[in-house]
Amino acid sequence: MDLKDLLNQEIDLRKSSNVPLAFYIKKYLRYWYLFLGGVLLLCGAALAYIYYTPEQYEITSTLMINTNSEARRSFSNNTVLDDLEGYQTANIVENEVEILTSVSLIKKTLENLGLHNTFYVADGFKRFKEIYGDEVPVTIRYNKINEPSSDFSEMAKLEILDNQTFELEMEDGIKTLHNFGDQISNLYGEYSIHLKENLQGLYPKRLSFTYNNMQEMAFSYREAINVEPTNKLSTVISLSLLSSVPEKGKQILKALVDVYNTEALKNVNSTAANTLAFIDEQMEKLTTELAEIEKAVETYKNENAISDLSAESQLYLQNTGITKQKLAEYDINFQVLNNLEENLTNNTNLSDMVQGSLLIEDETLTDLVKKYNESQRQRQRLLNGTTSDNPLIKNLNEQLLNLKSNLIENIRSSKKSIQVAKESLQQNAATIEERANRVPHIERELLNITRQQAIKQENYQYLMQKREESILSLAATSVSNARVIDPPIAGPYPARPMKKLMMIFAFFMGLGIPFALIYANDYFFGTIGLKNEVEALSKVPIMGELSHENQKAIYLGTPQYKSLSGEQLNLIWTNMKFASMQKSNQVILTTSSIGGEGKTFFSINLARTIGLSGKKTVILEFDLRKPSVFQQLGVKTNKPGICEYLTNEAYTTRDILHLSEENPNIFLIGAGKLSDNPLQVMNSPRLAELFVELRGKFDHIIIDSAPIGLVADAFSLSPFVDMLAYVVRYYYTKTNHLKLINEIEEKGKFSNPVLILNGAKSEHSYGHGYGYYYDQKTAKT
Repeated sequence: MDLKDLLNQEIDLRKSSNVPLAFYIKKYLRYWYLFLGGVLLLCGAALAYIYYTPEQYEITSTLMINTNSEARRSFSNNTVLDDLEGYQTANIVENEVEILTSVSLIKKTLENLGLHNTFYVADGFKRFKEIYGDEVPVTIRYNKINEPSSDFSEMAKLEILDNQTFELEMEDGIKTLHNFGDQISNLYGEYSIHLKENLQGLYPKRLSFTYNNMQEMAFSYREAINVEPTNKLSTVISLSLLSSVPEKGKQILKALVDVYNTEALKNVNSTAANTLAFIDEQMEKLTTELAEIEKAVETYKNENAISDLSAESQLYLQNTGITKQKLAEYDINFQVLNNLEENLTNNTNLSDMVQGSLLIEDETLTDLVKKYNESQRQRQRLLNGTTSDNPLIKNLNEQLLNLKSNLIENIRSSKKSIQVAKESLQQNAATIEERANRVPHIERELLNITRQQAIKQENYQYLMQKREESILSLAATSVSNARVIDPPIAGPYPARPMKKLMMIFAFFMGLGIPFALIYANDYFFGTIGLKNEVEALSKVPIMGELSHENQKAIYLGTPQYKSLSGEQLNLIWTNMKFASMQKSNQVILTTSSIGGEGKTFFSINLARTIGLSGKKTVILEFDLRKPSVFQQLGVKTNKPGICEYLTNEAYTTRDILHLSEENPNIFLIGAGKLSDNPLQVMNSPRLAELFVELRGKFDHIIIDSAPIGLVADAFSLSPFVDMLAYVVRYYYTKTNHLKLINEIEEKGKFSNPVLILNGAKSEHSYGHGYGYYYDQKTAKT
């Protein structure tokens, strides 16, 4: 293995090193007060939140939605919906979820429970606890309710003075004295406050209560109540609600289910109720007509002394009665069909139902009517929980229009059939009438009267039968739309706030926020603090460190002065020679990220170190924007410099070279008269001639260039540079500045880049012993 392989192996080891954990621990522990303050602040805030946030218990209940034909299709047996049963089953649970969470249903629930007021009692410093039910010693009875405005949040105070009187204080501070039961009138309405009877034990004397806007409260509970199916394959629905008063939460969920079932039964029974009303109206008319006919028969028989009819008259009456009864049924059916046709033709409102379907004998037409009414009920139920823009509503509207068209067409066809049958019966009746001429006139008149009586009697019995069927159907549909599986149950422990979790979260946030702030500050504004940190963040090999010197403007490496930094410079120069494979006449460019990192200090002292070894060295002041080599050395000269040489061919290297007074092996070339455009000057063709000539005269050329992180001047010198010495200063160079040297190394913008660490202290090296040695003993010669 040759020298180059050993050097590459050393560089690879340095690239793979990591920052010691002890360094990070020490760095973050310096800000222990931030971590302590963060933990105390966040935990204090969490404790305050827990203290002022009421404990909330989770109230849960489960329901099973009935999907049987009685509950779903109610009074009518809709064959069209039967054909779509698979679609109905898939969507019925989602529909019921929407209905259960509708604002109108929740508002009716709250009104049924009388939650127009919410009562509180003091429970510690600036904290109130809600009370409900038996815990409240008073009741408020409203005669008139005015809904408070949604932006009003006034809380009234009530103090019970004795069993007869109380003091009421509104938020404006006005106190009024009242007797229990007195009528109170204000902007909320008219009401009276009563003390509950048979109060046992201690009860709160001072209460606070709010006047609730029921609409706003319904919207609030809509967000608080969670309703969702337990899984996609069942019709079981889970209800949950967070409540600071478990009993109140249970009452709300229970009342919600009761109101839901009540409203569902109302919708289900609407068709049966409408049909019963229609039948009762027709029966009332028939009862009056039957009474009149029976009286006429009695009067006619008395006037004509009729006791019995002949056999022929009996036969005539029998045949005539059957014929006329059939004609009457046709008339009734025809009249019902006419009414249905007029209602369907003239009524453009899709919300009205078709009545009187039970009086139709045609089963096909009856089924269509029932399908139409069932679709109406389903549409009304969905409108209670959603808007008319819902796709399900639009789908039902299309079904209703199609059913209406089919109904009208079927009615007209039935009317034609009835008309044909009626004409046939009328012809038969005419034949019977001819035979009736043989019956005495008086008997024929009696038969006409009794015939009318029989027809009315048959119609009455028919309506009575249909009325009984409607009552039975109505009773059969009195089944709850949802069956309670688990009644509302409150959890044994508060669900919110989660005290332990919140405290743990606050503790770690108290540690995490300062950590994040320190990390962000280090990342964006932090500086390099450790050699191992540089090795972990940069791919460029480190040549060595320069220790921090308390003395200013001191240059090291003279024969009269030896120091730790001087030895470090010797080590750095030795490492640089190995890195350059002992290349002769090499050009070393010294730069940094920003000013103040010690690149000029390093350039001068590196030149002196090389000069002490007997090598001829020249320093080029190529910082053409802010040169400082001559200034730091205290050299004053009127000689031209680099700018004059590059812009004027009359100048030679002899004209710009300046010999150092301290060492005959060290020469200086200053920047000269600064130009307004340094880049243009550095792009001069004479630049290459300068380096060719200097390489022939000197063993080493050291360039002190402008900071590479601020301007791009140094990149113009890249073709002539054999090694780039990038100076990093502890606690000055920012961490993200190392990205620049990494980019230079990755893209090969400079040959052989290396790092020089400046401003080192004893804690930066972690194990290197030369610092300790020179702290204990310093040699002077």
